[in-house]
Amino acid sequence: MEPVVLASTALMAGSFVTWRYLNGSKKITQKIQPTEPYMYERKAKLELEDEFCEQYKSLYYKLHNLEHNSDALPEARKLLLSFFSDVLQSERLGGEDPASILAITEYTEKALEDFVHAQLESVTTEYREYLARRKNGSPRELFQDATDARKWLAHKAPHKLVDGAWLGHVHRVTSPFEYRRVTKAAWQVLSEELGDGDLSRCHAYVFERLLEKVGRPVPEPTTLEFIEQTTVTDAGIWRSALAQMLISLFPEDFLPEILGFNLHFEMLTLETLQASKELREVKLDPYYFTLHITIDNADTGHTAMASQIVADYLRLVTERHGPAATQQAWKRIQVGFLVSQNIHSSYNDKLTERLINIFMAKAIASNRIHDHCTMKLGGESLSKWLDPTLFHRLDWQAKFLTCLKNAKPWVHKGNSGKSRLVRQLVWGGSMFGAFTDREVVVVKDWIDTLVPIGPEAYQNFTGNDGTVDSPKPTYSKGAELYAEFSRSVDDVLDTSIPLEPLALEPANINVDKLLPLWFAQANLLEYMVSVPWNVASDVGCAIVRILRAQYGFLPEPLGVDGLDEMKRDDSTDLIDIGNEILSRHDPGCALPSRIEDVLQRWPSPFAETMLMAAKRPQDLGWVLIGMAQAFVELHSIIASSPVLLSGVKREALESITTREQQSMKTCMDAISSGSREDVDFRRGYQLAKKQILSCVA
Repeated sequence: MEPVVLASTALMAGSFVTWRYLNGSKKITQKIQPTEPYMYERKAKLELEDEFCEQYKSLYYKLHNLEHNSDALPEARKLLLSFFSDVLQSERLGGEDPASILAITEYTEKALEDFVHAQLESVTTEYREYLARRKNGSPRELFQDATDARKWLAHKAPHKLVDGAWLGHVHRVTSPFEYRRVTKAAWQVLSEELGDGDLSRCHAYVFERLLEKVGRPVPEPTTLEFIEQTTVTDAGIWRSALAQMLISLFPEDFLPEILGFNLHFEMLTLETLQASKELREVKLDPYYFTLHITIDNADTGHTAMASQIVADYLRLVTERHGPAATQQAWKRIQVGFLVSQNIHSSYNDKLTERLINIFMAKAIASNRIHDHCTMKLGGESLSKWLDPTLFHRLDWQAKFLTCLKNAKPWVHKGNSGKSRLVRQLVWGGSMFGAFTDREVVVVKDWIDTLVPIGPEAYQNFTGNDGTVDSPKPTYSKGAELYAEFSRSVDDVLDTSIPLEPLALEPANINVDKLLPLWFAQANLLEYMVSVPWNVASDVGCAIVRILRAQYGFLPEPLGVDGLDEMKRDDSTDLIDIGNEILSRHDPGCALPSRIEDVLQRWPSPFAETMLMAAKRPQDLGWVLIGMAQAFVELHSIIASSPVLLSGVKREALESITTREQQSMKTCMDAISSGSREDVDFRRGYQLAKKQILSCVA
């Protein structure tokens, strides 16, 4: 590429056109006019050749099947940190914005309340303006007709079929106990996303049924077929879906970011309101979207809950760690909020739009003056690339950028300092002065973000290095224990005989042996609901109901509990029960702050093994359910003991057990006698029963 060619292009460009794009409205995306392609088509064309898309699709599949792809975790963490930095830089690109969450430089509950209210006001104002446009004869803005609406819905599939995933890993027994009230409230949002154990209300299932009804069915999102058969080429859709799955993967390290993501994701959006109206107009079922309008309401619904969860969490941080820690946690919440808000359009996407606008302005001003140039870029002359009539086309712009970003040595992806194009634009280069300083910055930033950006922007903003924020389990034997567990499962041979109910006298229980098993058994079913699609079955919904009982939620409502559940102060879960067993056994003992405290004081290889086995619900699902059944029977026995528990806790455990038994029956009714599921269930039951009986003094 000859420097003089670019120089002449730049020098002939009208400065006003470029200034308007660089200094005008922060929103660069133009309003969609009736004659233009719809937005999802525009982005798909611009990102058709985005090399990140294949990476995103591959990771999407791996995260749906994480137990078989655990080697993807380092990649997942690195990409998540990249997303954190990306959304921060994207938010800052347009300068200071008083409506941005970043404008709250010092957290107060009042500032949070006012911000949430302002966000709602902004959306409702936009919707009123939309309704006014429609009333004045403007066409639909999401799609044109029923055929186009079906395409639009199918385009959303990767994103909508992971509805709830951003909370899929919160409220584990392996998370710090001090935040269990907060994480329980977050898990309640997940429970409602999963239908509270009612398949017909599970959001991912509702959307899958909608695709079936409109004639655009897709394979299950957990399968390779879903990735291989998809027609979705918009990297932003895959990035949005991945963000939901990534952010919850490391709850011990990124809880503030999860809560911030939840705060934004549960807010009402203009698109949801528009979709509900426009689908109804083209005679397609709008229920998935109307459901999100009602359940996400700002009074008692998910918006109100998400805001309250953030306030409760930061209050706890202040009490335990002081005001400085609160402000740092708030910055991390802001980052999580921005991930949900900005992730569909990356920082590079926004820079790409600005770069295209710069080249468009230059091309118009220098039309036809490059006809003599013999230099080729991607097989085309520069004169042809910058022909204004061609450059106006989205596909032409995408091809031009693809050729430009692959034109070494002019562009070295991720390294603007090494790129000859940049060196020619600055002092000492043959094109110095052809581009303004701000235009050069756009070129440099665009080159630097052609690879995933590093975590530095996130680290500098939050003061968190993004590595390990909490101690990790130090299990004594690790893989050896799991191998021994697998052999133990296989060694249970008498799976054809009737299962005898667990029987033992509470007075004979050795509490020191019981305690590690008690705390660890609370983890047995928790990983089964981490991926929303895995809940989209009768058994999956039964698991949700069992966990709701074990977490101390009220029985499943006909509607939703919303904020009312969060206001309860009489909730008791299995960890509370374990703490009381410990307190009555050893009144002077400090209560554990996390599961590691339990295992350090009362070492138990089998308890450690249960924690590892729980991470493999695909391979060991029915074994884990069988083990859980044995512990349900133990719950009934413990609930009868006035020695181990007070009357209040006995009553609470009896209620938990009754609900567990009801939903466990649903699981067992789904098993065919003699099937692999039946054998695995029996193996798990007998294995856990043997360990429970070993606790007899």
